[in-house]
Amino acid sequence: MPLTALAAFDASAAVADGAARRHPALQTAPVEQFRFHAGASLLAPAGAGADGSVCVGTADGYVHVLGPDGTFRWSHSVHGAITHRPLQVGALWFVATSAERIYALTAEGTLSWVFKPPSPVGSELAVDATSVTYFVGADHFLYGVSAHGGVCLRAPFGELKAGPSTAPDGAVWLENQAGNRVRARGQELRRVAADSRPEFDFGSPDAVRDPGGHQWRARTDGVLEFRTAGAAEPSLLELTHVALLSPTWSSAARYVLVSARDGLVVAWAAQGP
Repeated sequence: MPLTALAAFDASAAVADGAARRHPALQTAPVEQFRFHAGASLLAPAGAGADGSVCVGTADGYVHVLGPDGTFRWSHSVHGAITHRPLQVGALWFVATSAERIYALTAEGTLSWVFKPPSPVGSELAVDATSVTYFVGADHFLYGVSAHGGVCLRAPFGELKAGPSTAPDGAVWLENQAGNRVRARGQELRRVAADSRPEFDFGSPDAVRDPGGHQWRARTDGVLEFRTAGAAEPSLLELTHVALLSPTWSSAARYVLVSARDGLVVAWAAQGP
């Protein structure tokens, strides 16, 4: 990372730290694990890997990977801005860009493959238990991509409302604007009518709930809301002055990653179990 970017980060981090410490609602605040600044703006939140690693993709076409403790591992440049949350699929990081490409980068930071999907990626990426990765294209079709970078599924879907999201059983769920849901696993699709009882809770796009029952909500004013289970009011952490992106829960590291449009990424862990 350029020294100028590091210097700018140090200054902004100090301001954010001071604001957080001064805020009166922080008696039950979580503990900061680390913070990282990408040196460029972000269009998509950081991704969390099954091995605890963290992947940050910038608007100027750089992919940065960190260890679970926030230590820098490597960077790789790609064509276009990273437009969606990076996704770890097996030993590879999948990265979708505005140049209508999906890149697969190895754990060592080398390029495994890159391909141009039939339609620009119009949703987040989600992987099922069979290592098929799904996304909804700009053409409103659902696509499945194999671990080797080939399209293995294409099905009409409609305009996306929620998802794709991976369920605990390893299936991927999506919902269109008509209220119809699709469950995908291993190239097999099951469609659920809008008047059927929902089988999967998509949650909120701006919040996550961790296994301990704590809720983390990212706000457009740069404030992170942290609410313990049963708490009447959230604790507020003023991280920056720009919008926060959708938070990411790391099951391996047991912390939440909070990304901001100015390039700041902060990892927070709840106190106690």
